[in-house]
Amino acid sequence: MHWDIGIDLGTQNVRMAELKEGPVLTASAALAFRDGSRAPICAGDIAERLVGRTCEGVSVSYPLRDGVLENNLYAARMFQWLFKRSEGVNTRRRFGAMITCAPFARPVQREAMLNAALDAGAADALLVRSDAAAALGAGLDLNGPEAKLLVDVGAGKITATLFTFGRVAAFGYLPYGMNRIDDRIRRILRTDYGYRVGKASAVEIKHTLGSAMPDKAPRDIIMHATGIGMLQRAPMNFDIETRPVLDACEDVVAELARMCSAVIDNAPEELSADLNDAGAVLTGGGAMLTELDRRIGQALGIPCRVADAPETCAIRGLWKIMQDPAPYRGAIQGLQGGEGWQ
Repeated sequence: MHWDIGIDLGTQNVRMAELKEGPVLTASAALAFRDGSRAPICAGDIAERLVGRTCEGVSVSYPLRDGVLENNLYAARMFQWLFKRSEGVNTRRRFGAMITCAPFARPVQREAMLNAALDAGAADALLVRSDAAAALGAGLDLNGPEAKLLVDVGAGKITATLFTFGRVAAFGYLPYGMNRIDDRIRRILRTDYGYRVGKASAVEIKHTLGSAMPDKAPRDIIMHATGIGMLQRAPMNFDIETRPVLDACEDVVAELARMCSAVIDNAPEELSADLNDAGAVLTGGGAMLTELDRRIGQALGIPCRVADAPETCAIRGLWKIMQDPAPYRGAIQGLQGGEGWQ
């Protein structure tokens, strides 16, 4: 079967690769709709700019929530938007789409994702484990006998997977991602300081002041931000100290470290021993949180590193699978097309 296009659909962003060109597009996974309409006004980065700025009767939605499909109509519209931007798709009557999917997605969610791709125009659709694709994009040899620990830290999901011989030896996940830190920053600023800030501002605050090692983070940094003063009911400039941001990060980071430790504890002893040399690899946009690799390495007692361009590992790995799927059958989660669900 021929796969012309690969799609890494995440909670926050979507990336696309073409068989002949490799990764060709990175955009927001946002869709803007008018109330009562099934066709989006716009999609991608343009729709993302409307978050917090929509007028009456317009809303911005995302196909996925916490890493899994929430609305198959939104997914179909997102796939249609992507297919129209693919030169490889527009020159073929029939084309196959390979799509990443969260390893913990339920069968009904997987089938809905495949149906959304077919409704959007694909002749065949294939689902691939997102953690396996990310591992390949990070340069790991999944089919080797030595154990490889991949920690995929995304906006909507966090997974830790121990691979060997192309199979999963141990697995763990959190049903939320680094977006939870953004939500906690917004809540702390609202309840404790009396300011409302938007989603984009919370992300900027997290990247500027956040750290996975609160004990060693500098405490004398102050960031200038803009928000709505709840008492004054007007836009205001205010200063943010490091402490509340570190508090917002700590619960999520601590739970991530515990989850990774549980994965190693549940793995066969010899595979766990391999990690003393191989270590762990972090992928996903959330891996760029300051000192996260050091925190995970200390919790596990093994080396830990962040992959090169961690946010694009999944689409690079998916492109590799598109070129030759046969060695990676263990990563396939579902296939649908003329022969139906398999």
